[in-house]
Amino acid sequence: MKADTTHIMRDEIREQPQAIRDTLAAEGERIAQFAARLRAEQIRHVLLVARGTSDNAATYARYLFGVVNGVLVTSVAASLFTVYDAELDLGDTLVLGISQSGTATDVIDVLKRARAMGTLTAAVTNTEDSPIYEAAELALLTRAYKEHSIPATKSYTTALAVLHRLAAQWAQDSEMAAALNSVPALMEQVFELEPQIEDHSERYRFLDTCVLLGRGFNLCTAHEIGLKLGECAQVVPAAHSAADFMHGPIASIQAEVPCLLIAPEGKALGSMLELAMALDERNAEMLTISNEPSLLEIAKVAFELPTGMPEHISPLVAVVVGQLLAYHVAIHKGLDPDRPAGLQKVTRTM
Repeated sequence: MKADTTHIMRDEIREQPQAIRDTLAAEGERIAQFAARLRAEQIRHVLLVARGTSDNAATYARYLFGVVNGVLVTSVAASLFTVYDAELDLGDTLVLGISQSGTATDVIDVLKRARAMGTLTAAVTNTEDSPIYEAAELALLTRAYKEHSIPATKSYTTALAVLHRLAAQWAQDSEMAAALNSVPALMEQVFELEPQIEDHSERYRFLDTCVLLGRGFNLCTAHEIGLKLGECAQVVPAAHSAADFMHGPIASIQAEVPCLLIAPEGKALGSMLELAMALDERNAEMLTISNEPSLLEIAKVAFELPTGMPEHISPLVAVVVGQLLAYHVAIHKGLDPDRPAGLQKVTRTM
């Protein structure tokens, strides 16, 4: 039996290639100007503040700015400011807030306090007429337009696109910047996997928990796919860094425990292969999102990514598989992925 595919979430997943094209066309010059300012002001630290899906985008930024720009990057606990009134030394620092709605109260508060201290502040947001747009000195807009489904999809990947272009422009790396232009076409290749994803998702209609594993640039992908499975399909996710997982949590894995590995080509692939072999020895039910043949061969369920893409753009492509998987598992469970029970589009915390 084929699942119903009339939900808004599925439409918005498929709008992502055009949303990224629109974002790069509209924001490219502003991003380039801001990158030039980061070089001129010799920024040496980036302090990231975000919640939920936006926090997963911040995890991606940690690796981007660290690897590409050679700066120290920290995801700050907003409560340091909002609860504990900590006095932090923010010299040579960019404070970057990420909020798809632009209304995350604690993120906005951190930006306001940092800006009042004379610190350079910026925001990545999908909503121009929002408090975060005014709170930061500069706002970089994603062009996902309005998301009508509660789970974020296109606002996530367009945020990743903005962060990637900023890192490339900051480093003045034209080859890296050009690689991002290939993402929409790569996403469209992933859409061709949807019949396979739908077929496999029926097997997981009774799934209640899942381990998700990634490393490096794709640690964010493990967390974001886990969040989507939790939001849409009522699956309790356990997302881990593959390196951390080998240092203890792997002991909890027994036969047939579902483990989803996000392991495209790149520098992190070697350790992901090592982990896959360890999971195979434990007879885990291994699902993989990869373009490495040896890893795809040993998986119970394999979703094959396009080959030849640089590791730094792979999170924008790999996450589409997870979005579709979460969507179709939800459908097979008889759930509404557009309006998950008890979930709101905007959550405000202090």
